[in-house]
Amino acid sequence: MLKTVMTNGVRAALLSAGLLAGSATSPAHAADVVHFAWPGNMSSGYAPISFAQDLGFFAEEAVTIDTVVLQGAGTIIPQIVNGSITTGFITLSPLIVARQPDGPNFPIKYAYNMVPASIWELVVLDQSPIKALPDLAGKTIGVGALNFGSIPLTKALLAGQGVPPDKVNFLPVGLGAPAFRALQTGQVDVLNLYDIMNVMMEQRGIKIRRLQQPAEFADVSSYGLPFSNKILAEKPDLVVRFGRALAKGTVACKANPPACLASYWKDRSDQKPVDLTEETRNQQLSLMTARLEKMLPFDTKKDIGAFSEGDWTTTINALKVGEQISSTSIDLQTLYTNALVGEFNRFDRDDVIRKARARAVDK
Repeated sequence: MLKTVMTNGVRAALLSAGLLAGSATSPAHAADVVHFAWPGNMSSGYAPISFAQDLGFFAEEAVTIDTVVLQGAGTIIPQIVNGSITTGFITLSPLIVARQPDGPNFPIKYAYNMVPASIWELVVLDQSPIKALPDLAGKTIGVGALNFGSIPLTKALLAGQGVPPDKVNFLPVGLGAPAFRALQTGQVDVLNLYDIMNVMMEQRGIKIRRLQQPAEFADVSSYGLPFSNKILAEKPDLVVRFGRALAKGTVACKANPPACLASYWKDRSDQKPVDLTEETRNQQLSLMTARLEKMLPFDTKKDIGAFSEGDWTTTINALKVGEQISSTSIDLQTLYTNALVGEFNRFDRDDVIRKARARAVDK
């Protein structure tokens, strides 16, 4: 069983923040179920969770994870509010939009930053004359669809480089082969897709260059985990234990990516390639590590799960530039909390790394 997870100092801080109101942390826990929602198609971005489960990190924290696949934040958030879902893998934008004057103002708050770097990239063919972001004035940018979350961020990014949004054309080109072909044939000058797509393009032998982005945008959070205000007030210990198991899994996955991928395939057998060869294994590993680098893009001594204020102000300003919100006057304290981050990180990272590296890869 898990022993008490909060030091007196942390307990006092959480009481001060209002996150322990009405709750009591017992010295031991029966296993609690976290109903976790994954949006859209399952991908190897889920691998750290599978590895955490495989290595016993959820069991150590007396948590059982029940994962369901749902279609997008619009489906997930109402279920977090009504309590049927504990948390989900969601971008930051939906809650910002909900905080608009006429928005639904959902009683939820993000407490764990799961992907603290931007997954969105701007890439051109290697021989393209485009060398830097200001060169995109007058160019056509290929996007997966016109409702992709990258577009507001890209508009704001370019505006900061002296390229007004009306000086570029966004063209929906889909994902995968159609998008790659659009770049190769010159239908678009640049692709604005997510990290994994670009690795797939390289695996097909297409030589590309990633345009450098200012840190303000490269380091902006892509996905976080929101919880209902009720859960945060009444069961912060559950959030702590779930977040700590996830943090352990992320560290472990980065320490031993091949074993992490193998755990993901064991957990999600439908995701394992049918005709697995060494080449396809290495390709899948490259896709997973591309996202893993965005999930843990810094030295592992830094705190996992923390948001910066810039994650939110950059996204808010981008949504304003992208004309998706009318007001930027939003109380950031209603959007996120870092009050539990210290507890998420209260584990022996060296021990986690040792356990991960000791795990043999199941062929």
